[in-house]
Amino acid sequence: MIVMPLALVLGLLAGLNEGKPLDRILSIGGLMTTATPNFATGIFLILIFAVWLKLLPGATVFASERAIFKNPKMLVLPVLTLTLIELGYVLRITRASMVEVMGTGYIRTAVLKGLPYWRIVFKHVLRNALMAPITVIMLHVNWLMGGIVVVEAIFGFPGLGRYLLDAALYKDVFAIEAGAMVMVMLAVGTQLVADIIYTFLNPRIRYA
Repeated sequence: MIVMPLALVLGLLAGLNEGKPLDRILSIGGLMTTATPNFATGIFLILIFAVWLKLLPGATVFASERAIFKNPKMLVLPVLTLTLIELGYVLRITRASMVEVMGTGYIRTAVLKGLPYWRIVFKHVLRNALMAPITVIMLHVNWLMGGIVVVEAIFGFPGLGRYLLDAALYKDVFAIEAGAMVMVMLAVGTQLVADIIYTFLNPRIRYA
């Protein structure tokens, strides 16, 4: 909900400003956040915001089922950690896709015809440039649900990935099977949503 729209907007800005200072700043920043391990990002954020500044809790403590609603601050650091991890990758994919589409012949033709710049961007460039980022985003939804075991362990968050890890450590076969089934259904569901989105972005794509 947070990282994907933010990454798409920043990738759009970087692609439209190819080679300019804004593009360099966003690309280098995205590369730095992507290259930093998730456990290092989480620990640094805990050290800064929980230990030094004492603004946010450094761990999630679930005293009841409604603990998160009573203290939403518990979600800030885990969400910020995942945002920094994912932001750079999706941003760079979006930026590369934008640059590729901006260099195509039909975009140059639209510019030469005198069409308004932002009309070209939103009506012609954006729809075609979103094909690759949508694929990456839908693949990463599955990872965000079950593959962030390290982040869940750092912040003590009882997520699906940590649940599957505990089930594997205690050899709970039925829990592993149930969790795997949920992950498979999620993967199939997200890819189905991606296929549906493709038909809106590219009218040439049709499914029988």
